[in-house]
Amino acid sequence: MRGGRQIDNAELAPSPADGTKRRIYGIDLFRGALALLVILGHFAELTERHHFLTWFGYGFRMPLFIGLTGYLFNLGHARSISPTALLQKYYGRLILPWIAACAIALVITGSLEWISPIYTIVRPPYHLWFVPVMLSFMLTAQSCKLSPAMLLAAAIPLSIGAMYLFGVGHDVWQFGPWTPDRRYFIYPIYFALGVWVAQRGATTSRDYLLLMVALAGLLWWARLYQHPSTAAEAAAELLLCVPLIVLFPRLRGITFDIPLVRAIGRDSLFFYLWHPFAFALWATAGLSGVPLLVLAMVSMVIAWAAIGRVPLLSGVMGVRPTVPPTRVVPSTVAETAAAKRAI
Repeated sequence: MRGGRQIDNAELAPSPADGTKRRIYGIDLFRGALALLVILGHFAELTERHHFLTWFGYGFRMPLFIGLTGYLFNLGHARSISPTALLQKYYGRLILPWIAACAIALVITGSLEWISPIYTIVRPPYHLWFVPVMLSFMLTAQSCKLSPAMLLAAAIPLSIGAMYLFGVGHDVWQFGPWTPDRRYFIYPIYFALGVWVAQRGATTSRDYLLLMVALAGLLWWARLYQHPSTAAEAAAELLLCVPLIVLFPRLRGITFDIPLVRAIGRDSLFFYLWHPFAFALWATAGLSGVPLLVLAMVSMVIAWAAIGRVPLLSGVMGVRPTVPPTRVVPSTVAETAAAKRAI
């Protein structure tokens, strides 16, 4: 916290000597890697839903995504505005693309009904749960007025209890169709932890202990593929994900760059929302296996680059518009006069 404002850890780094700004790449790289893992996970579901690799990703992909969203959420600013203003802030960058994706999904599946606007919030189709769940966490954190530590303390029993009740699988089979998506209940702990870590700042020098705990959770989770247990899966997921979220401040220290992965991270919403449609498109053309994955990814990248050049379309699809070239402004009176004479 600086002056009561929670710093977005993906903001620009301090200015170097030449006065330019450098963006810290670690957040975008990590977010891009998570987005790619989600895409690969959904591809694995298409090929063999009950394969080990399909199940393996359930244990960390979205919990880390949720934690990262909490880590980047500016709680101080959110509490300085109204809930309506918060929704307006996220309308263009989050809500509108989600509405577009939901509408297309409902039309394609033939499930568009008068009750759909409500039902898509209560039980969003397939992967589209992420946006309403995250917005519910943001609005709750904004309105409850608890400190990040108390917010986390309240989220811990709620989430752990829900994990043992619902499990950490994809669906809530034991309840009726109007039961809200289980992720409203099992994921608050990761969001609140991310908010708390952002306030707490850098971790200690004993980060290797956190990595060891996370590795133990990863190995335990992998073993549970052959030995399923609701209680053990919840414990293993927590053991794996909590230490990694605590280590998020270390992402700021990443110095290398992979431009494509970083670009995917900055526009992760576009790739998250629309990749299942790319899979469906190429699958209807008769493709499967690796060719399906390759063509879906290539077409997504091409579409992303093209959509960024169309401002009206980019806002609907969740793509940041391509930044126009910066116009050089004359810095002296003489340069200004020369520019006028040249006109």
